[in-house]
Amino acid sequence: MKKLLTTTILLCIVVITLGASTNLLTSFVKTTIDLTSLPTLKKVVIDGEEVPLGGISVKKLKKNLAEHDFASLSLEERVAIYQETRQDIGKSAFRNLLVGFGKGSQRQGDVAGHITGMVLDWTTLTVAGVGASIALIDFLVLAMFGQSPDMETDDVLKISVYAALGGAGAFVLGRIVQAILPTIYGSRYNKTLRNGLYLTKNMEDSTTALDFGFEPTLYLADERPTMGVKFVANLGFTP
Repeated sequence: MKKLLTTTILLCIVVITLGASTNLLTSFVKTTIDLTSLPTLKKVVIDGEEVPLGGISVKKLKKNLAEHDFASLSLEERVAIYQETRQDIGKSAFRNLLVGFGKGSQRQGDVAGHITGMVLDWTTLTVAGVGASIALIDFLVLAMFGQSPDMETDDVLKISVYAALGGAGAFVLGRIVQAILPTIYGSRYNKTLRNGLYLTKNMEDSTTALDFGFEPTLYLADERPTMGVKFVANLGFTP
């Protein structure tokens, strides 16, 4: 019985592990291809040229913003561009939480987040699946020989149950981590986009700033130095 059980367990582990590895490798290969046709990949036209601003990496976004003069556009035009190309953090986080496998991060154009999600889900599901499969096989083999399972004496059953429970717990934790990733990435992305479009968080124009204030001054009155206060207005421009 022990030989049969051991052989069956080994075959189960090999089949499940190979299947998971194949799926993970396939997902890695598809990642780069899928990113080129994302529905979130959005372009805007400036100076007669199409410039990608949505669904790309933060590094690529900074490069595109630096290479074009968005300050020449009106405030309304820049706000419209931001609203069209900004990251929808809520949808991406929700997709990562429910669908998993980094699908929400993939829609954002976040390759690292997408790969992290795939690794977390495939790894935890593999561990949980192997543990559950071994436990089921152990039950079936013992039933064939008319024996009752006992976790206190059956080390194989004990380890497999713990592996299944541990994998399931890690899977839930991994989904929570995946839900956080789009929030971090999306916030960085939107902040970079606002800065490149010369917008404040309140969608106001940051290319100019008018400040008023008072500052102390020293002047001569009847040939005597006298302290006073003068009203100052400063108009600044973002270079």
